[in-house]
Amino acid sequence: MLFLAEDYRGGFQALQDGELPERPSLYVHAPARLDASLAPAGCDNLIGIVPVGNLDAYPDEDWQSVRDQAREAIFKRLASIGIGTVREHIKLEVCYTPCSWRKRYNLFKGATHGLSHTLTQLAYMRPHNRHARYRNLYFAGASTHPGTGVPTALVSARLAAERIMDELGMDQQ
Repeated sequence: MLFLAEDYRGGFQALQDGELPERPSLYVHAPARLDASLAPAGCDNLIGIVPVGNLDAYPDEDWQSVRDQAREAIFKRLASIGIGTVREHIKLEVCYTPCSWRKRYNLFKGATHGLSHTLTQLAYMRPHNRHARYRNLYFAGASTHPGTGVPTALVSARLAAERIMDELGMDQQ
């Protein structure tokens, strides 16, 4: 489920000002509802994502505090739609901040969605999968074309692999 902040613009302005809005936009997903193997029998799992700034924009941010605020925002939003008992059923919890994304996955500036979403960095204008000068240097991931998020990052990996195989004259089957 995607929950948009009532004050959508104000919410993103707060992020640009280095603050988490009181009622931020957020995304909640229950993947075991689509694939039961993703949780132990009789259990479920939830993924909650709240947008925050990156390490470059907010190098001195108290990420523990931001994490706690984001966590509470998720619980409050779920309670507002009648799912108020999630907290008491948690058996395992993993929370990531930009610091943990950088440390665990070496994500530039701890930014899970790569480059900024400015007009000059969207869609086809994102960096492409082959370096313009170093012709044997290829790129894949959220900061390259076609864009952000796991599905499109995987598409970028496939496109880079297909390009390399094509340039090497290899069969793509």
